[in-house]
Amino acid sequence: MSLRYAILGFLTLEPMSGYTLQKRFKGSMASYWSVTQSQIYRELAALEKAGLVSYRTVPSEGKPAQKQYSPTPAGRKALRGWLAEPVEPQAIRHPLLLKLSFLGRQPPAVVSKLLEAYLRELDNQEAEYRSRIGAAHIFGLASSPREALLWKLILDNGLAWVAAEHAWAEQALKEWQEAK
Repeated sequence: MSLRYAILGFLTLEPMSGYTLQKRFKGSMASYWSVTQSQIYRELAALEKAGLVSYRTVPSEGKPAQKQYSPTPAGRKALRGWLAEPVEPQAIRHPLLLKLSFLGRQPPAVVSKLLEAYLRELDNQEAEYRSRIGAAHIFGLASSPREALLWKLILDNGLAWVAAEHAWAEQALKEWQEAK
């Protein structure tokens, strides 16, 4: 259900096509919210059917015309209502922890390699967050300094999570290697 409101949120920033929505998701939320192109188009169709978005067809030079979606007044109202709702606690789905649950009977090197690969991936995630913080064009899309601050706080959360996860993975690898 959150995808519906994420799309409405993006569309309140500016009218856009499903393709542009996918680019916005990847460029700003990919580290904490993933979505496929088919999910976006399916949700846009549902939003249109529910009267929460409308579109206009925009000609495109050398390409097929694009549907540019915008929220309707009902869509803006639905987004405001969702934003005012309390947030449910996050349900954690951690693929590494799931794998660790069943690796006790595997050779020790398998666990070490898995933790080492995870640490490298965390390093990549940290670099991605830092590049976004340094990308002034992202914050230039904010409609106000308050909105830019909220976006910065999201990136700060990502950096804090990566740092905590990195510290845990380093400690886990150290303890694992000492236990061999």
